[in-house]
Amino acid sequence: MFIVNTVILWIVISTLINTYLMTFPIPVLRKTAYPANYLIQQNNRIDFQNNTECAAFSTAYILRHFGLEAEGEALYTHFPSKTMAGNVYPKGIRTVLRKKGFKTNYFKGNIDTLKYEVSKGTPVIAFIKVHKDFNNLHFVPVVGYDKEYIYLSESLKHLVNSEGEHKSYNRKVPIEEFKKLWNIKRMHMLFYSNTYLAVHSNSKEG
Repeated sequence: MFIVNTVILWIVISTLINTYLMTFPIPVLRKTAYPANYLIQQNNRIDFQNNTECAAFSTAYILRHFGLEAEGEALYTHFPSKTMAGNVYPKGIRTVLRKKGFKTNYFKGNIDTLKYEVSKGTPVIAFIKVHKDFNNLHFVPVVGYDKEYIYLSESLKHLVNSEGEHKSYNRKVPIEEFKKLWNIKRMHMLFYSNTYLAVHSNSKEG
């Protein structure tokens, strides 16, 4: 019984810490109709990061989508919610976008809810692993999908696999593989698999 209580207490404490550092994702389970295939057609520059700046590069990509010129490297310099190792919590992205006047929602869903969000026409920032067999985490804009693939605007150059085909994406990932990348759950992060940030331009905060 002592062990069970200790585990429960550890889960509660780690969840509270994560909620403060990362914000807590809102579960979304709704089944909403969306197009079978969708790709955000708006051209956007895709820049490549050199170190651990994926949060800033994803944020810059979103800002450029809305017509605000931004560079990931410049944003990263003063990016909030940064760890000693240089990584950034989801809260940092939300903070920057809120200061720019946008509202964000941090959702926990599934492939259907992700596709539905992308089909609204705004890139969605997914929280995934760099590689399915490693725990290094990564933020990347999702810009499209079809029945087989999820389409990404990838800031890690070594992961690019569709360079030159389209201007709106440079990486396509089979959906089953994406699900594995999207499974970022760890003992100290039980609730953060299948999470993504949705940005809204028509609902601004004061």
